[in-house]
Amino acid sequence: MTIMDASTLKSKKIIVFDLDGTIVRLAADWHSLRKALNDRYREKFKEESQFKNMSSLLSDIVARGDEEELKHNFSIIQKYELENITKNEPIKEVIYFINNKELFGVNSEVKFAIFSLNTRATIIKSLQIAGVVNKFEFCVGREDLRAWKPEPEGLLKIRDRFQVLNKDMIYFGDLKKDLLTGANAGVETYIIDDLINFVRKVRKN
Repeated sequence: MTIMDASTLKSKKIIVFDLDGTIVRLAADWHSLRKALNDRYREKFKEESQFKNMSSLLSDIVARGDEEELKHNFSIIQKYELENITKNEPIKEVIYFINNKELFGVNSEVKFAIFSLNTRATIIKSLQIAGVVNKFEFCVGREDLRAWKPEPEGLLKIRDRFQVLNKDMIYFGDLKKDLLTGANAGVETYIIDDLINFVRKVRKN
């Protein structure tokens, strides 16, 4: 992976961010959420949930063709995500970048978007609390997809929304899964720490 600097951003038209761990740190009780989803699965399908993560459980429901149950699961996720949302911790360097993109070699015409496994309500509320909701043109949340990271659908949806090429986009996330998602979409992708370090360097100078 190359070092991220101003030249990395110069040619981009769309900058896409993950949410949790990237723009803010959500204060959700993930353990209780996973338990709630597993309990619901057991109750609904009369079998034990053996899934490694929430996306795997939801993918199973997609494979069963049960759209109503899928939406019910989305509502459970949203409830837990929103429960402690006022305790979110904004990541200050990223917020500064979003508010001052031109200082970092980003063209003023560049658009910001979100691609997150959080629900859309969580994304919007988190951005509102962080004071940057008006900086974003488009968001893709958990319920907008039926195949989740590392599948590339979310990034491709954003690409098609803005009618740009893959090379015109850059994606920032906080997990190895985000890097894999970007690779699967053919979109240049970095861990958010690379952007945080770049922001710190520019501000120091």
